[in-house]
Amino acid sequence: MNSLIEVIGLIATLLVFISFLPKNVLFIRVVNLLGSVFFVIYGFNIGAFWTGFLNAVLIIVHSWHIVKILKERRYNADK
Repeated sequence: MNSLIEVIGLIATLLVFISFLPKNVLFIRVVNLLGSVFFVIYGFNIGAFWTGFLNAVLIIVHSWHIVKILKERRYNADK
């Protein structure tokens, strides 16, 4: 197994873990999005199709929520 792929898997795991430590929802979403990106790379490189696929879907979900949060913050700041 390629050690770089193992490091990517470790980074993905750490990012997902770290994302749940704070209470800030935007921070959680952004860090978890980064973790999902690393899991997509890791999953497809080790042949774990469903891991890669699930995390690709999570990238879309997290991106949608991040945009929604930022729009709400912008809307509330304009008031």
